[in-house]
Parts: sequence; structure tokens; C-alpha cells
Amino acid sequence: MTRPAACILAASSLLLCFSLVACGSDTTFAGAVMPRQLQSITVTPQNAMAQNFSNKQVQFTTMGNFNFPPMPADMPVLWSIGNPFLSDPTQPTPAGVSVNANGLAMCATFSGTVMIEATAPQDPNMPLSQMNMMTANVSGTAQLTCP
Repeated sequence: MTRPAACILAASSLLLCFSLVACGSDTTFAGAVMPRQLQSITVTPQNAMAQNFSNKQVQFTTMGNFNFPPMPADMPVLWSIGNPFLSDPTQPTPAGVSVNANGLAMCATFSGTVMIEATAPQDPNMPLSQMNMMTANVSGTAQLTCP
């Protein structure tokens, strides 16, 4: 191969490499790194029958699954019965069942099944207090059956 042909081949290879990076074939470009984001939330236990727990109280826990390490990781969540941002007057939260800010669910006078939901912002740096129905949120659910 002649020297000019080798230079053209090297320049073409370098140009191809830059164009692949610019088109998003990597998670970094010019030192910028894609942000760490919450991908999913796992709630444990997935299905709980309150009658099998002391005082009909079930402690739910979460584990966040992220796009970059550390993953999975513990993180703060907003606990609710059903979606915390949707209020449907035809489907009110049943009386006699509750879940507190620490994920402790209690069955008092309610009999039936409810969905326990743990919600967190997709951006792990966003405080829960700034989260609303318009922010990018991720939720995990579990089922609680009250006797």
C-alpha cells in the first residue's frame, strides 16, 4: 500500500470512529456521561396476607434497579395505596387499611385486597417532595390481602 493510500485509510477510519460516537453508539461523548436513572422498583413481599403477620401489620421494603451501579440499591420512596397521584372519586382509598411513610401496612377494619405502591422519581437526585404526576416517576407494586 502506498503512503498516500495508507493516510487516506487512516483518516477514513478516524472519521468513521468519530461519526459512530456522535450518533450515540456510546454512553459518553466529549466527556459527558449519561445520568444514573431509576429503571424499576421491586417491592417485597410481592403478595402478603395480613393474617399471617403480627397484628395484621406487613412491613414492605423496596429495592431500586438503576441503569448504572450501584444497582440494585435502596432508595427513598413514596408509599401509597394505589397510585399516589390519581384520585378517582369512584375508586376511593378504602377505610380501615393504611400504609405509612416507612412501608408499614396495617389492616384494621378493611377486608379485601389492595395494591400497595412504592413510587420514586426516575432521577435519584430529585427529592420526593418535588415529585408529582408530571415528573418522570417509577413505581413498584405489591398486593396486600386483609382478612
